[in-house]
Amino acid sequence: MTFTAEHRTERPVADERRAALLDEWVDLGEQIAALEARRAEVLAERADLLAYEAGPKIVHSSMAERSMVAEFAAAGHVSPGTMSVQFAHAAALVNGFPATLHALKEGRISRRHAEVIVEAGPRDDRGDAADGGATDRAAYEHDVLPYACRTTATRTKAHARAATAKLQPVTQLESHREARDEREVRIQPTADGMAQLIAVVPEILAHGIHDRLSATAREIDDDRTMDQRRADLFCDLLLTAAPSTGLGTDMDAFRPTVQVTIAASTLLGRDEHMAEIDGVGPVHPDIARDLAGRAPSFSRLFLDPSGMVTNVDTYVPSSRMKKYLRARDQHCRFPGCRAKTSRCQIDHNCDRAFGGATALCNLACFCNSHHPLKHPDVDARHRWTVTQQDEGTLVWRSPLGREYIDDPAPRVMFV
Repeated sequence: MTFTAEHRTERPVADERRAALLDEWVDLGEQIAALEARRAEVLAERADLLAYEAGPKIVHSSMAERSMVAEFAAAGHVSPGTMSVQFAHAAALVNGFPATLHALKEGRISRRHAEVIVEAGPRDDRGDAADGGATDRAAYEHDVLPYACRTTATRTKAHARAATAKLQPVTQLESHREARDEREVRIQPTADGMAQLIAVVPEILAHGIHDRLSATAREIDDDRTMDQRRADLFCDLLLTAAPSTGLGTDMDAFRPTVQVTIAASTLLGRDEHMAEIDGVGPVHPDIARDLAGRAPSFSRLFLDPSGMVTNVDTYVPSSRMKKYLRARDQHCRFPGCRAKTSRCQIDHNCDRAFGGATALCNLACFCNSHHPLKHPDVDARHRWTVTQQDEGTLVWRSPLGREYIDDPAPRVMFV
């Protein structure tokens, strides 16, 4: 049935129907997740059958494996490369992450959550791991799954990577060192005279480059989109700037806004624990120390045993209060939003016009998209409200009266 403007005015959709549609959509998502879990089990069982039929010596390079992948790819209308990745992911999920598979079956997480958890999980190639890494994976799932069940896959990825770095710090350090040797730049033509210029560089540099492009693009006022401005600035800076001397990147050439958490002992060089880019994941301590050596100031964070920020040593109102809130929140505090605090506004949860205090217990970071959702001038049928509980937990209430919890992202302490 099609509703015209008159229908919407004369016959507004009842709250009950709106709620029913939301519930049905969530239920369908849970059913889809359960079916995705079963699909993974089917692929894993088919791979096991191949191993049984072909024998252990030729499984991974045999024509039988290629034929199996090709058959499923043809039946599912996907490329053989994509199908091969799905087989690998299914085998890893079913054979190595039982708790994650169970959560997917129950619809508590999505397929994308499961992919993120598997991809970021501990390696099982350590020589001292007699159980093939099963103990590390169990501890990893125990840490990551509860977090994944209440947030998005994108947020889960950052937390999962930090959890792995905590469990396997030596492996992660080696992995980061090896990965830095793989840096490259390549061109991939697209269409109509365009191409993708793909640079594989250390993650913290990639975020710094993107932040610098975004900050400069916001200073330009014309009819180009932000993406177009960033792309044009990217070309201008690369084609007109002088190259750095020596190997790597001249870190003095830019001043990105990047929050990095590093233990004091690691900063002083007494150990080699991983550091963390807020909201992104682990970073090699050498890079963190290099950035720290160029930073004009520091904010010391006090963490509780769970890794939650409880205070900063310079806490006083105004600018110090903002520093504390940005350190605590790391990104926009609307459930699932990943906008960095550098692009957010610090705002009252309970509006000041209604008696809300300008205090830490009533302030949080909100991006330009989600900040207006709770404005008093928004129609009550569409307005959200938010209250803050202990330790910075926010409770959002939707126009339908549903409550959504957003906890501050805990930091992983590399000790």
